[in-house]
Amino acid sequence: MLKISWGLGLVLGAGLAVAACGDQSIPVESQQPLHINISGEGRVVSAPEGVDCQQRCDTAFAAGSRVTLRAEAAPGQRFRGWSGDCSGLALCELLLDQARQIVALFEPEIRAAPSGLWLKGDMHVHDDHSSDGSFMRQLGDDRGPGNVSIQDQIGFARFSGLDFLPLTDHRTYDQHYDPTWESPHLLLIPGEEANGSPHATTHGAVDSIVQGASNDDEPRRLQQSVWDAHSQGAIWITAHPDDGMVDGDGQPNARASVVGVDLVETWNRASDVEGEIDYAEHRWNAGFRFGIAGASDSHFRELWLLSGPGLPITQVFAAERNERAILQALSAGRTALTGDGVSPVVTLEADFDGDGVYEAIGGDEVLAPAGTAGTLRIRVKGGMGTAVHLYGAPGRSAGPLQTFRPGLLELDARYEVAIVAPGAPAWYRVEVRGLSLPHAFNTSDLPMSIIPMPQEIPNQLRAMTSPIFVSAAPVDAQPELPLPTDAGTADGALLALGDSKRFSGFPDIAVDGAVTHLVAELHDTAATQVVYRRRSGNGWSAPVLLSPSRYARFPSIAARGQDVWVAWQDESAGQQPRRPAIMTVRSRDGGLHWDAPQTLRAIAGRAERPDIAITADGDAIVVWQEIRAAQPFDVLVQRPGVDAEPQNLSRAGKDFAAANLLDTRSARYPASVWPRVAVAPDGRTTVAWQDNRSDSEPLWTGQTFSGEGTDPDNWQIMLRSRSASSSEWQAAQTLGADDQADRHPVLAYDAQNRLVVAWDSKPLKSSGVDLVVLAASADDSGNFSAPAPIAQGAQGMGQYPRLGRQPDGRVRVVWTDSRSLDWRWRVMTGVFDGAAWQDTRLLPARGNNSWPSTAGGQIVFASTRNAQRMQRDPTQQVFLLPAP
Repeated sequence: MLKISWGLGLVLGAGLAVAACGDQSIPVESQQPLHINISGEGRVVSAPEGVDCQQRCDTAFAAGSRVTLRAEAAPGQRFRGWSGDCSGLALCELLLDQARQIVALFEPEIRAAPSGLWLKGDMHVHDDHSSDGSFMRQLGDDRGPGNVSIQDQIGFARFSGLDFLPLTDHRTYDQHYDPTWESPHLLLIPGEEANGSPHATTHGAVDSIVQGASNDDEPRRLQQSVWDAHSQGAIWITAHPDDGMVDGDGQPNARASVVGVDLVETWNRASDVEGEIDYAEHRWNAGFRFGIAGASDSHFRELWLLSGPGLPITQVFAAERNERAILQALSAGRTALTGDGVSPVVTLEADFDGDGVYEAIGGDEVLAPAGTAGTLRIRVKGGMGTAVHLYGAPGRSAGPLQTFRPGLLELDARYEVAIVAPGAPAWYRVEVRGLSLPHAFNTSDLPMSIIPMPQEIPNQLRAMTSPIFVSAAPVDAQPELPLPTDAGTADGALLALGDSKRFSGFPDIAVDGAVTHLVAELHDTAATQVVYRRRSGNGWSAPVLLSPSRYARFPSIAARGQDVWVAWQDESAGQQPRRPAIMTVRSRDGGLHWDAPQTLRAIAGRAERPDIAITADGDAIVVWQEIRAAQPFDVLVQRPGVDAEPQNLSRAGKDFAAANLLDTRSARYPASVWPRVAVAPDGRTTVAWQDNRSDSEPLWTGQTFSGEGTDPDNWQIMLRSRSASSSEWQAAQTLGADDQADRHPVLAYDAQNRLVVAWDSKPLKSSGVDLVVLAASADDSGNFSAPAPIAQGAQGMGQYPRLGRQPDGRVRVVWTDSRSLDWRWRVMTGVFDGAAWQDTRLLPARGNNSWPSTAGGQIVFASTRNAQRMQRDPTQQVFLLPAP
């Protein structure tokens, strides 16, 4: 059995049931004192809430209580460890069977030069999966043929010398379901250009980010889009802010008040670069903290040499060459831009403790009291004949602080600038200007917009850095439209996994008797791993690292008696090309010990997003989606150790074909994705998935030569079942409607063997509409009721439902819902009594609460409630809550 340690670089938390601090209802003779002292700058908190100590605290708990304490360092400090009745760096877990004393030790951070490597990418690239993906499609209102395939853009990106590439097609995730989304040369990262207006690019999300109905509350929908991306461990980038985020006078409008943006496109090849820089400086001066992104916004092969992928290049300083490391670096704003592979490359560093070690780079925040002496170091490679401008707040309106002009022989020029930290929050950045063609190629106004104006050519942007932000304390954004105050209340949820400044999410839960089994993802600087915890009575087990590699995602868990199974997606084979495999691991003693992990499925393709259940015979049954070259995504099922090979549940009846040479969109690859499995008390098994085979052009928006088609696809829910006594699966059933995108199905059986299916659904419109959670149930003959919303009446939308059986045998539903008046995502729940949904309610807890799962009367979810800032704080933890 492997136990998590801090040496793995993962920070885990645990919350145990405790009495309220100083609860006067508990007799004094039944209490045990707890004395907490803090050395240095930091605080100690408990979960559930009760202790929040910043210097010295004397309190008491019911005798015999178990309490878990977590240390949180102040900015510029680090936690050195516990002393007294706790030791080490992990959580302090105490049994209050006697008086306890602990000391939390904090000390100043040891500042070292950042370690990593610069990787080159382009944050905004389209192909023909976009609604206006190529020249003929734009001219023909999406009726023309396409000529920019996924492999076309990957090929040009490789020609441009890029290391990684997202394909950010408009309001769709379908490009990732295409078998040509593959490259051994580039690291491909999931991407999308989200929202109707204004646009944003998201990177690392697990599905399309849906912008809900705008009505008169568009800033709310935009803010929820940011929070939705962050709940998935993804980043959110403001795309071409000059188009949508500013008014006619160039001033930021209400949309610009969105907080938590990770990066802003300050160099979009297809729009006004100068306006984009002005926008970014305005936001930095208002306390927003984000880095910069470069974007070719490439749509057209006809303009590849002017604005193809890699024109410009976004350089990212990442700890390693993998998806998580790149996303973490983007979130931290550690970026610099250059026009192309032969343009100058510029970096900015800072030293504010005088030791000669430059501990900060562009994108970083430096905490330094006013009057602190510091040094900035600028490095320019290939800058001969350019002007290198150092700007500080308020920016270009005040002119450069200094300008340098590298000589013709200065191939690698370096400049040091002495500065003093001012009293007000400040920032510093670098631009390189010189001879080049204009950088705006507005394809909505071809051909006039691409004709260079001679007077513009000498002073074109060639390279730039993200700012280094300097302040005495962390800075909060000051939006013109303030965010509503968090209206959430304390819910008594137990902290199960995670700690401050880290992301944990996508939890799953299984309950058997009095034992709760929980798995979730934990993200580190360059790793994504699967961790398990077991709760019995009032105690948690130590966290157990289940995944042997550092590229594990999407865990699913099932338990029956002493058998506990976990499945997940793992990329131990690497990410170039993407080759996720399906892994399983088994415990035979209720989660106390674990067998060695086993690879269930590894192919020359992608095997993804497993779900797992345990049959009436005690066998695990696993379903997943997979794709190979020139094949569509299909849903497969297998019982580990029983079935020699998996069975394909979705291939029958599919018509698929590659593209012809004249139209990239002639390819047909109907996708079967997001599978789920459930087992009834009588042993019946059902698998559900979302499927777009009934769409006129699956995976494409628009319809060549004959109209706009569907956007998004006509996704529907498909199911196949088999009885406990048969190995044959029945013919597929379909739920959903042709005028709706029905997605993300889940299913569960109640104690009477009734099958309940739920999913989220929206009209066939790419944005500006709300998702609703629908459900249907089957009678004894397998006939389903008409799909109907589980809860109605409030403005907002619900997504990603989960179902689980209650101890009383009824089915409970949970989902992520946006209807709260304070804009936060919250957990919605209700119970199916066999005829109707009852007691539907929003759980009004603090923070953004998302990705819930439920089983056995328990709800597990991810929450940002302990994040200290609305921007640049990735804190998301996993909590456990008894169902209401």
